[in-house]
Amino acid sequence: MASGGRRVRLGIVLAASCLALCCAREPRHVAVTWTIEPTPALAGSATLVRAELKHDDGTPASGAKLRIEAHMTHPGMAPVTGEIVERANGAYEARLNLSMAGRWVIVVAGDLQGGGRLVKETEVTAVQPSG
Repeated sequence: MASGGRRVRLGIVLAASCLALCCAREPRHVAVTWTIEPTPALAGSATLVRAELKHDDGTPASGAKLRIEAHMTHPGMAPVTGEIVERANGAYEARLNLSMAGRWVIVVAGDLQGGGRLVKETEVTAVQPSG
């Protein structure tokens, strides 16, 4: 009879484990709306990048721990990084100094509050030479 009790307990543990895995919350999808000032961006000048993060239901994705990088679209250039801070509920901004004219890709990546990862990018197609 003891082995029958162990089987029941084992069955309960397995059922509970399956239920926990099946009901685990997936991270919510987050959309990013970008604004970049000035437009067009100027090489060698401060470029203000704003990223507004919202969940699918329209609520702001606040409290994220993010990093921002800008990459030239051709190889051989080191990425440009900056500090990104949350200025308002789900509204983040950073200043970057894009060092050369041309095409750049800006990437925001990090951890969302409550779990989940975010990696979003936007292309800045025409950084202009300064002067």
